[in-house]
Amino acid sequence: MKSTSEHLFSRGKTGNFYIRRRIPTAILAAYPTGKAEIIRSLRTSDKAEATKRLRLEQVRIDAEFAAHSLSLKERNEALKLSHVKSLTDEQICGLAKYWAHGVLLRDEQVRQKGMDEDEFDEHGEVLSHQRTELGKLLARGHVKPILPAMFGFMHLCGIDAELSSEAAHKAGYVFLESVVKTLDLQLSRQAGNVINTNVVAPEVPHPAKIGIETSTGSGWDDVFKSWQDYVSDRPKSTVIGYQTPWGQLKTFAADLNLIDPGELTPKHISAFVSGMKKAGLEVPTINGRILKLREIFKIAVGKELLLRNPVENTLGFKASKKEKGEKKRLPFTPQDIDVIFGSSVFTQHLRSSGQADEASYWIPLMMFYTGARPEEIAGLELSDIQRDEKFGWRFDITDLTDGDDCLFDEESSAEKDASEKRLLKNNASRRQIPIAKELIELGFLRYVEWVRGQDATRLFPTLSKDFHGKLGGAFSKWFGRYKTELGFTSPKKVLYSLRHNMKDLLEAAKIPTKPLKRILGHASGDGTITDGYGSGVPFDVIHEEFSKIKFPAIPALPWQPGVGYWRKEKRNPATK
Repeated sequence: MKSTSEHLFSRGKTGNFYIRRRIPTAILAAYPTGKAEIIRSLRTSDKAEATKRLRLEQVRIDAEFAAHSLSLKERNEALKLSHVKSLTDEQICGLAKYWAHGVLLRDEQVRQKGMDEDEFDEHGEVLSHQRTELGKLLARGHVKPILPAMFGFMHLCGIDAELSSEAAHKAGYVFLESVVKTLDLQLSRQAGNVINTNVVAPEVPHPAKIGIETSTGSGWDDVFKSWQDYVSDRPKSTVIGYQTPWGQLKTFAADLNLIDPGELTPKHISAFVSGMKKAGLEVPTINGRILKLREIFKIAVGKELLLRNPVENTLGFKASKKEKGEKKRLPFTPQDIDVIFGSSVFTQHLRSSGQADEASYWIPLMMFYTGARPEEIAGLELSDIQRDEKFGWRFDITDLTDGDDCLFDEESSAEKDASEKRLLKNNASRRQIPIAKELIELGFLRYVEWVRGQDATRLFPTLSKDFHGKLGGAFSKWFGRYKTELGFTSPKKVLYSLRHNMKDLLEAAKIPTKPLKRILGHASGDGTITDGYGSGVPFDVIHEEFSKIKFPAIPALPWQPGVGYWRKEKRNPATK
């Protein structure tokens, strides 16, 4: 078997070309157990012809993906195939718009999850080639090559159409036009433009429901907006976190021909939850999504948008003892720490070539010496660096919880959820952390003055917010690539491992639970009664306990402004 590109390869004596596509995780349950890829013959051994056919087959597979859901079994049981011999103009346009909305929504979700540079470039190439080939077909009015994709999509939507040649050509032209317009919008996103799916391709009824009287209940967008508006100024990352399960439930319902969220029953929700389990999602993720959906429906019922909450009594899953015993993240070993802080960024003053810049030196060090989250550090202002007359230099850090925290595995999901809500109850919950003398010896205060001399107000002025509204997003992606080049390939050893290192150091110093958790930015303390203590642990207590920590020596050299950019280099793998 000879691969010529990510999706195209040849094999066999005849050298015929095949297309290979990975099935998205979200719809794995729609395929036979163990099937992770789609491989189809392009029926040619000519590479030029195979490349041309590849683009058309990509569209067919995209159409197939657009119609699948997390639970194909439930959809097939509920969706009766409708046989038609003609399509109205409304149905043809509705089919095209439904396809466009699904493709753009999926494209948006892929980008929200983040792509590395290679994935981004490959995605752009695929879109460009598809646009060129399909644009030519549209310009010529040659719709025959797109008809298999259109009819396949219609069949998966529950429509079995036997159209005349003239009717098929008419529908095919509208469908092809929609495909090309959608590709233009995807390419515009690829160029960095903001394309809102719900603006350019609003939600439309399921194609099988067009022309049929539908429920008059509140729509998906209305219900979600009622949740979003219930609390003013919800953080963008929180909104996105709730949009994920809500969007997946919406897709699941559409595949069952359920138009409004009010049509969902507890049985539907149970099937949806089972689909998440089949798709391989972890127990904490599934349970967290159930809680989010329950909250959205609860608010909608309270505001009289819906009559019932179908998630009210939905059960999640209980992790086994083995699952509970497996840590999601591991601390770096002493040897790992030497590899990281002995690397070129920390000893040769090389920096990220992107916006991370000096943050590529300081954020890992500050996580190691404070245990703070990367986003908390990325958002620090120069005014957050304070000198206490009695206790010396300190950080004033704004607490920012997120889903990557798993420091205290003994807490139940409910306890963690309650802890997060207590922290976020006060929008400006803050904690004070001493600046370790080791960090000062590495030149941290010199760096602060250097930044101040540039008339900046933020500690890392080159960082800008990503799609999720996070300042540390670009740095986190860069560190992921950097640590991989250093030999750290285990998914359990990541940037957040540095927080686990700090937790281990605090425990080794026998720091009591309450100050330990406040240093790490958790509200939970010595029991639930005092958990609302927030950031009120006195700084003199924090300072006294912090002074007991014995930080190990690291090979990092004192800071100086970057003298060049880090490039990928070969190194001996670190201990994993």
